[in-house]
Amino acid sequence: MLIDHPRFSLRDFTKADQPPFLAYQMDPRYLALYDFDPADVQRAVDLFELFRAWRDALPRLNFQLGIFDKRTGELCGCAGLRKATDDTAVLGIELAPAKWGRFALALDVAEELMDFGFRELHLATIFGDTASGNKRVAKLARWFGARIVAEREGPGWMAERGWREVDWAVDRRLWVHSPRPSGRLRKPRIAS
Repeated sequence: MLIDHPRFSLRDFTKADQPPFLAYQMDPRYLALYDFDPADVQRAVDLFELFRAWRDALPRLNFQLGIFDKRTGELCGCAGLRKATDDTAVLGIELAPAKWGRFALALDVAEELMDFGFRELHLATIFGDTASGNKRVAKLARWFGARIVAEREGPGWMAERGWREVDWAVDRRLWVHSPRPSGRLRKPRIAS
């Protein structure tokens, strides 16, 4: 699957994408954010293989795609939609630590995936969850008109930082009327 944007492509991972994926997953800044064990390379390998298995599943319920810079071909992170029910999915976006300051990239990736989810997957609601201390994601969610639907104790690494786990949601109606530049669903640029 490919979603083509003027500045980046969202596409399924290939075996050749594993080394740059592992490199950013094992970056000390990334590991510290999630409190992952720096010696546990297998965690990242297993995650990469899970994303590739999702690609081949029939019916396909999970779309976890690499974010690739259109100009350089560089892997900038990954993002996806994971269907929870027939009409709901969970959105996830992570940028490689070297790209953490590129808020516009995260906005554009989220917009492409949400357009895909509402238009192609016919979703009614897209959910997301994050740590309360992740201000970047909170800003992104507000931009798209998301509302907080739940808050709870998170895993130990969140509690150690004084954070909670926050769930947010955007329904199709809110998406159509969100303050995005287009303000409406538009025809996505998707190739199978």
